[in-house]
Amino acid sequence: MKLLKTMSFLFLLLFTTHAMAKSNEYYKSTLVHVLTECNSDCQRLIFVEEINVAVFELMDAIVRQLSFELSQKKKRIYD
Repeated sequence: MKLLKTMSFLFLLLFTTHAMAKSNEYYKSTLVHVLTECNSDCQRLIFVEEINVAVFELMDAIVRQLSFELSQKKKRIYD
């Protein structure tokens, strides 16, 4: 179970630092905290929160990209 949690967190580390520009220091300190100081409830809470934040930020980025593309198409139609 710990391996799955660690792999999930590492995935989030790689995905969100590049896509959502969170600092590497944030993830390093969080990972150290999760692996050394947290019990299973604390770990679960951190993983759930990180996943929720990543999903919402990803959805926001997708909506902003779609909005931009629609505005560009609308601009071409009216020009």
